[in-house]
Amino acid sequence: MAKSGGKAAPGGKPAKPRILAPERLVATHDVSAFQNGKHPSLDEWLRERALASEGLSARIYVIRAAEPPNLVVGYYAITTAMEQCLSLPSAKLRRGMPEQVPLMLISRLAVDHRYHGMGLGTDLLADALKRCLAVSEVAGVRAVVTHAVDEAAMALYQRHGFVASPLGERAMMMPVETVRALEHSSFRSISCG
Repeated sequence: MAKSGGKAAPGGKPAKPRILAPERLVATHDVSAFQNGKHPSLDEWLRERALASEGLSARIYVIRAAEPPNLVVGYYAITTAMEQCLSLPSAKLRRGMPEQVPLMLISRLAVDHRYHGMGLGTDLLADALKRCLAVSEVAGVRAVVTHAVDEAAMALYQRHGFVASPLGERAMMMPVETVRALEHSSFRSISCG
């Protein structure tokens, strides 16, 4: 099942392309034409380094259009991280934590510029948070962090509950308790099947 699709939308506008559910990056995915339209480093990383990183230093999940087959239209990468307890932004987050605090890191998230405005960034973020939450159930994680690439990315993360973090410029953090609460509320996910 796709996020959307069909022949024509009401009013004669072209229908949104069908987008398939997130899946792990594999060699058969076509990343050659991916362009997020703002940050070439995100495109280059996907084309040149993502596949080598997959499963070793990060997990990379992609979404693709149903047509043409295997065309990647968005992706994110998640990995583990550790941070000094004293770097956490509140006493509540620091309470009872060891000196080194386990975190999940959304290290990259991008949508091809031809697919902007469809809510795919939110969908990718929701999927990433669900996977981070699943990891926290197995291995224990205090929060999910990200380093927003620009102000627009910061705004996306803030809209969905991330707060500024002292971990660095444009560093954002979401306590795992907040992720757990979101699981039952506002995040929509890309349907699959």
